[in-house]
Amino acid sequence: MPDEGAAVKGADWYDAVYRSVPVYGVPYWHSHYYCLWCVIADRIRRAGHRRVLDVGCGPGQLANCLFDLAGIEAYTGLDFSVQAVAMATAQCPRGRFLVGDATGTNVHGEIPHDVVVSTEVLEHVPDDVGVLGRFLPGKSCLLTVPNFPYDSHVRHFVGWQDVEHRYGPFFDTFSVLPLRGHHSDDQVYYLCEGVRNTYGA
Repeated sequence: MPDEGAAVKGADWYDAVYRSVPVYGVPYWHSHYYCLWCVIADRIRRAGHRRVLDVGCGPGQLANCLFDLAGIEAYTGLDFSVQAVAMATAQCPRGRFLVGDATGTNVHGEIPHDVVVSTEVLEHVPDDVGVLGRFLPGKSCLLTVPNFPYDSHVRHFVGWQDVEHRYGPFFDTFSVLPLRGHHSDDQVYYLCEGVRNTYGA
């Protein structure tokens, strides 16, 4: 559902957050997303995916997690925060990180990849369906979105059915797994998995 009164934040806002919040500089196993990332890493490992494209990659913690736990061979991360990309480049020299806008990027056609990952990104983007529209048909995808509002969220989802209704039409074999968050019993992250279809809007 839309978050009433939420203002869209620009790259400068995210730059400041990445500079000022210490948790973005800690090893991935100290992040409050660690349990969520472990599930994603396990799914990538089990599927045998070796090349990851991460849309909205943040400061490189997930990249290190996937290299360590999923056994990937190549990782490309895209983020519109210059600060996030600088941190990611320093924290994960094994990866490749690019500054770019997920709603207008051509990276999907330029970077060979087996799976698209996008964690805690779509809730920040007004044109979230435009982001999904750039995913290539036939590509496996792993996405997460939350059930709670925040200053930078333009929407959140009150149940897995809402997630399936909004994003399911873009994917074949779409599934949604609710995972409990770190900070409260009411906090949930919806982990979505599917294969981008050829007819989603």
